[in-house]
Amino acid sequence: MRWPHPDCCGWWTILAGTAAAAQPLRLFRRRVAELAPVTPRSIALFRLGELCNHHCPMCSNSGRPEAWQTATDELLRRVRWLHEQGMRRVVVTGGEPTVHPGFLDVVESLRAHDIAWDINTNGSRLHEPGFCATVAEMGLLRAIVSLHAQDPAQSALISGTTTKGHDRVVAGIDELLRCGVAVMVNAVATRPTLGKLVELLQWGMARWGAQVQWKFVFPSTAGKGGAWDGIALRYAEVAHDLRNCAELGETAGVDVTFESVPPCTVGDRRVRNVARSGFGETHYLDDVSGDRLYAIDHIEAHFNVFAETCRSCSAFAECPGVAESYLRRYGTEELRPL
Repeated sequence: MRWPHPDCCGWWTILAGTAAAAQPLRLFRRRVAELAPVTPRSIALFRLGELCNHHCPMCSNSGRPEAWQTATDELLRRVRWLHEQGMRRVVVTGGEPTVHPGFLDVVESLRAHDIAWDINTNGSRLHEPGFCATVAEMGLLRAIVSLHAQDPAQSALISGTTTKGHDRVVAGIDELLRCGVAVMVNAVATRPTLGKLVELLQWGMARWGAQVQWKFVFPSTAGKGGAWDGIALRYAEVAHDLRNCAELGETAGVDVTFESVPPCTVGDRRVRNVARSGFGETHYLDDVSGDRLYAIDHIEAHFNVFAETCRSCSAFAECPGVAESYLRRYGTEELRPL
């Protein structure tokens, strides 16, 4: 799909609007070029389609029929095209990439074209005997695995699976680590887990120690699951728990990062925020046409904005901003410069 950037003046776009409380808003967004050169350090987000075997109520996929399942032959063509563009690393994602019928063919082609690969997965196949060993042999280096709660019933609710499905994901993370694959757990803050994210981190540390990285995510309402009331959250509701997760990680020597969490909302500019790129993705391969690479920073700038007060914040240069839809709904009072 095409990611059009808004009309811009200078380096900033000024956006006038009204918040839910009828208070005038004056927002701005960064201007970032749509395209960026491919370098040896570039990493592309490579989607195999939105095909998935989970039914997450907060699903961030678009729901577009044309994006559901890309044919294997087309995916193999895209691998060749990425190689021709000079791309030497990708993050394979979906939907759920491991359930695509051509998944193994695609990753074998990546290896044949000397393209390193990581994966973003719901973890549903990781427990299968020999699966982790196979994909590790085929070049898998890192895995982002979604796990939003340590309680099986809550985990099943948030991930749209079953309690057995939760147990399989946990066992799959064990297998990835056994096979030498680096793991980042992706945990989205939701209403069912308010005040419980630290418990999840403590549970994970007890099981995996410092082997696993953690990424705590403020939920996006941009996808087809955006209306689920479980992600109707304010930053103020989760700030204390996120701050405690950061402090616990620092004390215990466990890598804790955040996604879509402005440092001001947790009161600490040291908080590392990876925005929408969990593994450092720099480019997004158009998931419908498959022949255009967009700059991830451009996509980020398309969705996120800043309040005027953000200009004076000491963390402004590193901050990705806040979803425009969030500020249109709730206003900017939570954004207090550090």
